[in-house]
Amino acid sequence: MYKMFCDKKKNRNLNSDTEVKTPTVLAEGVTVKDGNLYGGGGVTISGVFFGDVDIEGILIVSESGNLKGDIKADDAYVYGAVEGNVSVKGKVHIHTEGRILGDVFSASLIVEEGAAFRGQCSTITAPSQAGANILNVASTIFKQQTSAAPSGGETAQVAQSRTSP
Repeated sequence: MYKMFCDKKKNRNLNSDTEVKTPTVLAEGVTVKDGNLYGGGGVTISGVFFGDVDIEGILIVSESGNLKGDIKADDAYVYGAVEGNVSVKGKVHIHTEGRILGDVFSASLIVEEGAAFRGQCSTITAPSQAGANILNVASTIFKQQTSAAPSGGETAQVAQSRTSP
């Protein structure tokens, strides 16, 4: 099993010691078979990669890139070909020449004109949005229950007790 990790280099400009993550690149003309890629930082695939990719960073499949395996990343930009499921925290962007054959799970999916996507798409909601959606559903249910209740003092009392913290 192949494992690739991002190298860290010291950036000494202006006398600073901040670490800069250097992206990992699988160059055009290089093929990795039966490999899995794990790590933190950005990855660009310009060659052929057979295996799963699980990174904390941005994945770019360039125009010459061909990836056959499942992807987990923060964001994914596809200019080449992906055959496998794509699961990202942020967005998946399939550019004009890009194509994905597999399911996509992301907060955002962008498919440019000319791009190809065959599979199912499920958009995931950020936690703060999920909480807001739950509150909207609860509010709608509450409104339905109070409008269906008999009129009179009891309805006002029930409505008041449900909205109080």
